[in-house]
Amino acid sequence: MISNSLFFSKLNAFHKNETPFVAYKLPDSNILTLNIAKKDTVSPIFLKDDPGFIIMPFSPKKKGYLIPQDKTYSTKVDSDNSAFWSKKNKIKSNLFFKQKKTYLKTITDIISKISTTELNKLVYSECFKIDANENNFSNYFQRLLNSNPMAFCYLFYHPNEGFWIGASPETLLTIKDKKITTMALAGTKTRAVSKWGKKEILEQKIVQDEIQKDLIPYCKSLQAQKTHTSKAGNIDHLKTILTGITNSKPIEILSAIHPTPAVAGVPKNTAISIIEEKESHDRSFYSGYLGFINRNNCRLFVNLRCAQIKKNQANVFVGGGITKDSLPEKEWEEIMEKSQTILRAICI
Repeated sequence: MISNSLFFSKLNAFHKNETPFVAYKLPDSNILTLNIAKKDTVSPIFLKDDPGFIIMPFSPKKKGYLIPQDKTYSTKVDSDNSAFWSKKNKIKSNLFFKQKKTYLKTITDIISKISTTELNKLVYSECFKIDANENNFSNYFQRLLNSNPMAFCYLFYHPNEGFWIGASPETLLTIKDKKITTMALAGTKTRAVSKWGKKEILEQKIVQDEIQKDLIPYCKSLQAQKTHTSKAGNIDHLKTILTGITNSKPIEILSAIHPTPAVAGVPKNTAISIIEEKESHDRSFYSGYLGFINRNNCRLFVNLRCAQIKKNQANVFVGGGITKDSLPEKEWEEIMEKSQTILRAICI
């Protein structure tokens, strides 16, 4: 284990040398780990089970990256300023006011489709563009770590992609010694709202039911724990942990469940088709997944509360589940709340 200052000095050196790397912290851990690849050895790939750290896009038709565990470093997260960052003022949403009108109209159209077609739920996302300096990535990442101690926090760099940075509250898939764990995470409310509404409860049930249906062919003894409220930064979600036993490989299960209804919708193919039609941006790695994988085991997280930082711009990705009970104005308020995770780290 190395010092915190040396750890971040190495990040800056690898960036300067255009060497791909990923730095990450697991949920509820204070250990920060760095995986480095040999320069010019990390090329785009489709899903495979070679051992290493994988980052894959929302679309299964597109390629991601695998960083082998060639060389690693670790340090302890310096969280002395966590209290300060958790109380940092909200970034005003008027930065994105120009996008609001189009967003509200699109959500109204989606609600109409849900009311008149087979569509039950659709996850619609926005991409907010803000000024950012790629050379400040180290500061951005440290702020994100300090303000999200319960999340999976990561910083991925590749010279072709710039930086991806995020603090995800959601596990996609964990397999260890044939035991499988995943979660249904959906429904959002601010901490000030005491009770869950009808829309959020329905949204979470749609996600849970669909994930269970997709997992049944691959699992024995599939069980759902009691649904509970899970805190993620400044907001709450409904979460249900699912566990079971599997003889299948991670890549088989990933091919069956991704993208889940928590990031796409139900029915999946209908939802993806509408997302491709309605969203004006490429999701790229947003709502894809990342983490460790090998032939038999994995620990993977959904890439949420994230941004891509390249040159002088950050693309902040944020989305929400739309159902027949959605209210467009409230959906806008929800994505504004979700965007605070990244905005508080980047906007100073």
